[in-house]
Amino acid sequence: MNLLNQIVSNQRLARWDIRAIDVALFICLVLGFAYVSSGTLNQAYVSFSGSELDSESLWFLIVSGFGLQLGCILAWVAFQVFVPNENRNLPDSFGRSAVWGCVGFAATYLAILPIMLVWRSGLDALDFEYELQLPVQLVQNGGSPLEMLMMSLLVVVGAPIGEELVYRGFFYRFLHRRISDVYAIGLTSALFAIMHFNLYSFMPLFALGIGLCLVYRITGNLISCIVMHACFNGVNFAFMMFSSPVEL
Repeated sequence: MNLLNQIVSNQRLARWDIRAIDVALFICLVLGFAYVSSGTLNQAYVSFSGSELDSESLWFLIVSGFGLQLGCILAWVAFQVFVPNENRNLPDSFGRSAVWGCVGFAATYLAILPIMLVWRSGLDALDFEYELQLPVQLVQNGGSPLEMLMMSLLVVVGAPIGEELVYRGFFYRFLHRRISDVYAIGLTSALFAIMHFNLYSFMPLFALGIGLCLVYRITGNLISCIVMHACFNGVNFAFMMFSSPVEL
């Protein structure tokens, strides 16, 4: 009951007084920096290896993934420069936020497991065809130690930081206190799930998005979301690594 009261009555996130037009600016910054970062990393790979990237290789996934996440981080930094604003949040400390991230992961993961089973069973009953995504196939089939190290850093470090800055740190923070928090959480979580482009993972990721919004609401500190997201990705990455190889 005390936890529920904290979630409902939390005031650690203040209204973010930026203009609606600034949302368009941020999206443009993300797209622009992601394009430049991906292109730069691609050229660096070509210069270093002497060969072009194969679009169905693990290195292509690593380079493009780091380019996207680096673009998100650079866009966040640039936005603070172009649109300076006062942060009136009352964030928890780093340590307490990290603990909340771990607690949020454990609680949300337990909720996601039955949601995933029901969601997939429903899609199967409707005759939707499940197709294993290429990134999952590539990870399951493994790679060199360097490839797997870089992939693990992308999944457990790069993606949680970049995605949390965008979805919780920007979109949810913008919507919070502008519309009903139910709608703010729902819209942010739906966008987060849709942008992973996988129908079978939509509902589990939607549930994860809700959990991430709630821990951010409780702590007012993005560290909680980054830790929670990193735990989720880390567990799933470990499952993929130890699964049986698949036919490409």
